[in-house]
Amino acid sequence: TKEKIYGPDAGTDYEDNQLRFSLLCQAALEVPRILDLNNNPHFSGPYGEDVVLVCNDWHTGLLACYLKSNYQSNGIYRTA
Repeated sequence: TKEKIYGPDAGTDYEDNQLRFSLLCQAALEVPRILDLNNNPHFSGPYGEDVVLVCNDWHTGLLACYLKSNYQSNGIYRTA
């Protein structure tokens, strides 16, 4: 389609971008805790809390806030 990833036109956002990127951040924090990669010879899983979370742009900016307020304050991802 001619639509862009962030909105229908260049410089225009989708109305639900805040929700979409908020859910992206929340999923990024939950997936390492539940993803089981034991069937892959290159990985063993679930990863648990032994992860590095990269927040390199505004789309993932909330991840650090969620990490500190929702996870580390409850004893999860203390070393992330």
